[in-house]
Amino acid sequence: MDKFEISACVKWIGEKNFHTVALQMPDDDLDKVHDLIEKLKSEIQIENLEFFLVGEGCSPCCNDLLNAQYCQAQGLIHFGHSCLSTTSSDQQQTIPVFYVFYQQSLPIDASTFLSTNSADDKPYCLVFYDPCFQTSVEQYSSSRYIISKINTESTTDPSCFSLYGRSVQLPVALDPTNYSIVFISHSKASLHNFALYFYAYSFHSFPSSSISSSKLLSKRMYAVECARNGSSYGLLISSNSLLNLPSTIHTLLDRIKIIFDKNDRQYYTFLMNTLSITKMNNFERNIDTYVLCSSCAESLWLSPEHKQFNIPLISLADIVHAFETSDEDLPMNYSFDLRQILSMIKPISDDTTKNEDDVSKAIVLKNPNSLLLQQRDGITRGLDNNKKWWGLQMNSESNEIQEKLPVAELKEGRTGIAAGYENEKL
Repeated sequence: MDKFEISACVKWIGEKNFHTVALQMPDDDLDKVHDLIEKLKSEIQIENLEFFLVGEGCSPCCNDLLNAQYCQAQGLIHFGHSCLSTTSSDQQQTIPVFYVFYQQSLPIDASTFLSTNSADDKPYCLVFYDPCFQTSVEQYSSSRYIISKINTESTTDPSCFSLYGRSVQLPVALDPTNYSIVFISHSKASLHNFALYFYAYSFHSFPSSSISSSKLLSKRMYAVECARNGSSYGLLISSNSLLNLPSTIHTLLDRIKIIFDKNDRQYYTFLMNTLSITKMNNFERNIDTYVLCSSCAESLWLSPEHKQFNIPLISLADIVHAFETSDEDLPMNYSFDLRQILSMIKPISDDTTKNEDDVSKAIVLKNPNSLLLQQRDGITRGLDNNKKWWGLQMNSESNEIQEKLPVAELKEGRTGIAAGYENEKL
């Protein structure tokens, strides 16, 4: 039970004087929930203290503020790895979060690397890490190794560099000639994010892996081209993201919509708490590119391992690079961090106003696993309540009904090999 840091949890709950607390735990530790709650209750001298288990329906690394809010919890304790996407400095976030990262020792190769000072010849080396190594890595701080801190607060200090919930004080300007990068990873997704951002730097990852920054960058360049070539976009939002970074996401959406209006692009806004290809394919005739507007910086949907499906799925950063920068002005760094993306977009000028003739029309599917669709204009484009929706079934009975639904007729296509079709004119 040591990894649960019970004394720290007891202290936090006691100081806040909470009576209702939500607990979010990894699936591997669900069998220990009962013992954990009994231990917490025995050490906290608060009457009528209630605990609720949350975490269903969202990525384990994200804070499940949606279900915590349903429980009317006063605070959330998040156990295990976190993408650190939430910030308490967001003006609209209401539920405080306490993190228990399951501290562990460094990988042997990382410890050897830092002990022998075997980095390259750059003047400084920035050391980033996943939160579970926070305690173990601090002892290696030196004049050359600059150890980052876990910090989800935003800052205006120009000498403080922040990325994905980590911050570090820079003695000189951040540049590949001044710094090499070390990243100690527990999550493969966070490793990919840092390797992509620092693709132009000398990058060392531990445990050692053969990660290719060029492949990560190539995928993003493909996504930028999809963004430029698209004509109709689906903005995918989840309730959890809106609760984790409310003001940041609302500001980003406002600016992205202005970019689309300026470039005469059609867009739809989807509130979809659980993403699935089946749901998104309901709109394949109306949407040619989906944009993931998620607070989760480690989304599996944007990972290199996730196979692309029939409709491209890109990030907000891809939209910004496609419409706000030219190929010559593309930055040296590529980030999925929403706070970083927001800093890249030009502020909305005071004379920018929305056309009053643009009438929003919303379609709400009354289903426990529902989604909300908001269109840019009032034209229904065939999206009405008589449409049969796929991917919203919650039980086996509904699945049987879905299997009986008619499927579009298959038609025979071209035949032959790619070098010479039988009906191709010579």
